[in-house]
Amino acid sequence: MKARFWLMIVLMLGLSACGRLNWLSKPVEPPAPLPKIDSPLSVESLWSLDVGGKSEERFPYLAPAIGGDRVFAASADGHVVAVALNGGKQLWAVKTGTRISAGPSWTEDTLLLGTLDGEVLALAANDGSVRWRRQMSGEVLATPRGDQGVVVVRTLDGRVTGLNLADGSSRWVYESTVPSLTLRGTGAPLLENGFAMVGLDNGKVIALRLTDGRLAWEETVAVPAGRSEVERLVDVDGDPAVLAGGLFVVTFQGKAAGFDLRTGRRVWDRPTSSYQSLVASREEIYQVDDKSRISALELKTGNPLWTQEALLRRDLTAPALSENRLVVADAEGYVFWLDRETGQVMAQDRVDRQGISARPLATGNGVVVIQGRGGRLAALRIRRG
Repeated sequence: MKARFWLMIVLMLGLSACGRLNWLSKPVEPPAPLPKIDSPLSVESLWSLDVGGKSEERFPYLAPAIGGDRVFAASADGHVVAVALNGGKQLWAVKTGTRISAGPSWTEDTLLLGTLDGEVLALAANDGSVRWRRQMSGEVLATPRGDQGVVVVRTLDGRVTGLNLADGSSRWVYESTVPSLTLRGTGAPLLENGFAMVGLDNGKVIALRLTDGRLAWEETVAVPAGRSEVERLVDVDGDPAVLAGGLFVVTFQGKAAGFDLRTGRRVWDRPTSSYQSLVASREEIYQVDDKSRISALELKTGNPLWTQEALLRRDLTAPALSENRLVVADAEGYVFWLDRETGQVMAQDRVDRQGISARPLATGNGVVVIQGRGGRLAALRIRRG
């Protein structure tokens, strides 16, 4: 019987569950109030539209993607849309007839999506027509990624599969052992320099060759500790980040760590707990922990540069970088801009009253695209001048 089923049994026996184990971070205390901002920057709404359907809290892996001058978005009930980045005009919309749980991602003019029914869908980016669909061995909660003609898919049963981008046929499969109890979620593979870097439910990170799926290296980020199964959860549920020859990973109830991308040698680690994706730029790494505490870490050492606690317990999304600001959103539908050098909250705006789970999408020139749970897709930026 699947590990996630046993996890749901645990939840029903007395733990309050919502989404991908938000019960583990759901506070006794209420969310922190909206921060008071001295001289807040003005937020400009460039466009906003309803893309149809709803992306519920339990589908945090539905996030917008950019390809060329278009933004693509999907909803849990199977809608997929393409929108012009400049002006927000809807260019096409399709109903896939399936329960979409991850994506889209864009590669070589193809959109890749995952479903709760264990399928990978490949759509033509120009009109949304189905190029192929492939049944996998389990639910696809992590966004499929493509590079060099290979689509890498992470399924809930611990398998990582390489498919041909052209037709969806199988090229290779890597199998990992799934612990008896895990968070309901998986990090998306990171494709770089001919390798797929994947974080696993057992607290490890692996590098697979794109061409044949062979293991290049495997390293442990965090070792399970504690008496109970819950205490021993060390899942890598966020997407890794890569920069300057380094790979950066964070686990739940474990550590953040930096590795040499080529060899897998651990360079540094520090205790933390997060199920969100990391983002790296210049000489810093940014993370949101399981209490919605935001931190900036030194790229080379992992030492903290600053920590922002003004948004504690607001169930923040993973962070994104937009010019010289860090952007996060929360479960009440607010978007926040922080100074990346100091962590000071500089601006905020509300997009979707049903909340936001998806990581903000930074598209360049200070424009950030937000997808809300209620189906709202909006482009914002800090007003210039």
